[in-house]
Amino acid sequence: MRVAVVGTGVGGLAVAGHAGLIGSEVVVHDVREEAVGPVGERGGIEVRGREEGFAPVELATTDIARAVDGADLIVVTTQGPDQRAAAEAMAPHLRGGQVVFVKPGCTFGAVEVRAVLEAAGVDDVPVAEADSFAYGCSIPEPAVSQISSVKQRFGVAVLPSERREEVVELVRHLFDQAEAAPSVLHTGLGNMNAILHVAPMVLNAGRIEGPEAFDFYGDGFTPSVTAVVRAMDDERVAVATHLDVEVPTLEGWVEATYGVRGDDLYEIVQTLHRDVYGPLPAPTTLRQRYLTEDVPCGAVPVADLARQLGVPAPVTSACVTVADALLGTAWARDGRTMARLGLEGASAREICRRLVG
Repeated sequence: MRVAVVGTGVGGLAVAGHAGLIGSEVVVHDVREEAVGPVGERGGIEVRGREEGFAPVELATTDIARAVDGADLIVVTTQGPDQRAAAEAMAPHLRGGQVVFVKPGCTFGAVEVRAVLEAAGVDDVPVAEADSFAYGCSIPEPAVSQISSVKQRFGVAVLPSERREEVVELVRHLFDQAEAAPSVLHTGLGNMNAILHVAPMVLNAGRIEGPEAFDFYGDGFTPSVTAVVRAMDDERVAVATHLDVEVPTLEGWVEATYGVRGDDLYEIVQTLHRDVYGPLPAPTTLRQRYLTEDVPCGAVPVADLARQLGVPAPVTSACVTVADALLGTAWARDGRTMARLGLEGASAREICRRLVG
């Protein structure tokens, strides 16, 4: 299988490294020469940790047309706010028979990418999205991917939904832990990044900007912070329930993904910190993807969909408001809103008809 990885940051390097190790033909793309240059110079990626070896890369390029040419599966690993731009750049060069896989979709990434492609006249390329990223990973050196953890499973949904089985089967050639999800409502409202990241970032803002380092999960998730995370998760599940969509609670997701369980959410997060994630220093700036991605492409669509459906989500909305105040942004208006997704004013039934089938 020929795999093009669009976005050669931390996640993209891990995906490309894994793909190369299992024998796929791999091309990597990024708009930044400094991201693809070291990979091209070495002819591949050194993978360390949970997977190990040297993964050959056929081409490392900033030319999107060359990157996607002939690819069976195009894996978009850019951050959520950049997914629209990636779709706009790819659209003129896509051909029938290819599949675009947004990993992860954050919340409704496939909906946004599919809308961009359709607006460009590309209606024969299905778009898949994952509900989470497969790896905990880092880049310790140029062209080196350190994979510290691997998820046991993740859900994959497809637009249009009638292409689900064939597309998920293609994705499973690359990731055997991929499982078919019923719809992008399930993967989008099953996105846990915003749940795990946004409230702890907002509530630890002073500590993040302070002089002393701390562990994000081990120290940042105090019992009171965890209570706010619990409230955000309850609101997310309530929105899904209003749409007759069954999504796991955060506790259920952790158990399914990592095999971790506990008596309460605080205990579960501390076990994750101790046994799965290991030491993970908190960000030293608020301008980090835990806010810059997970607010506009995670908390915002949940809060805005709740507003449209009349489902109370005061904690999620408050976290968006405070994040905007902290960073001087306007994500409540400019993030992945229902208007941006072409769903403004749609009823629950209409949303389900368009996104579930």
